[in-house]
Amino acid sequence: MSALRFTGERLHEDDPLFAIDLQRHRAAYAYAIGLAREESSQRVLDLGCGTGYGTHQLADALPQTFALDRIAPDSRARHPRALFIRADAGELPIRPGSFDLVVSFQVIEHLENPAPYLEAITRLLRPEGAAIITTPNLLQSDGENPFHVHEYEAPELGALLAHHFEDVEMLGVGARAGAKDYYEARLQRIRTIVRLDPLRLRTRLPRSIVDRLFAAFAVIVRRGIRRSEGLPEVQISDFPILPVEPECLDLLAVCRKPRLQG
Repeated sequence: MSALRFTGERLHEDDPLFAIDLQRHRAAYAYAIGLAREESSQRVLDLGCGTGYGTHQLADALPQTFALDRIAPDSRARHPRALFIRADAGELPIRPGSFDLVVSFQVIEHLENPAPYLEAITRLLRPEGAAIITTPNLLQSDGENPFHVHEYEAPELGALLAHHFEDVEMLGVGARAGAKDYYEARLQRIRTIVRLDPLRLRTRLPRSIVDRLFAAFAVIVRRGIRRSEGLPEVQISDFPILPVEPECLDLLAVCRKPRLQG
């Protein structure tokens, strides 16, 4: 079992209520594996790896994977081809130009100032390397996650990344029928709950209470869908990586030719 209590900030593998979200995120890791194999990437960094489920997925498929986060990984994420480093992205104990590929999934929305984070990625990449960054699509978000400091639409994210990379390709994580229906039902339930607080009094509560309420309602909403409609059986293939469009659940940017700052 994970040593971390579920807070809503990071996904855990312990609860089947979150299996759909895990498959959605694993689709981005599968895309990264395909790109790494295509380009013969030898050294890959999972920056902001969280509990490490995606790092394990990378390490299963690739020669050498490194992972970094402020928290220790779940013990089940350990892998003989993965090295976990516990550190802050702003103080990376890694020499510049160390990686062929850097993946950083569902991280940038947590940052008030993403510049140091993006500068760290450009420093860590080899000149011919690539970075893959994902984040929720603001157009499909419920906007209620208190851990998300800033969510992005595709043009804004693309413009931000263009300051740090010469070549930015904007893609998105889509959803096929069953998964799409589930996320639409979830969004509708969340909006129904939010309408009970038209004055947004929840935003004036102490942050510790807001965080606990968010975690609790994340579970309540999913249980409600399971009880009334059932949770769909989904695979990674139910979350295709497509050219970016408003209906994408997540934005996925492939960034090349890092611009080194200073």
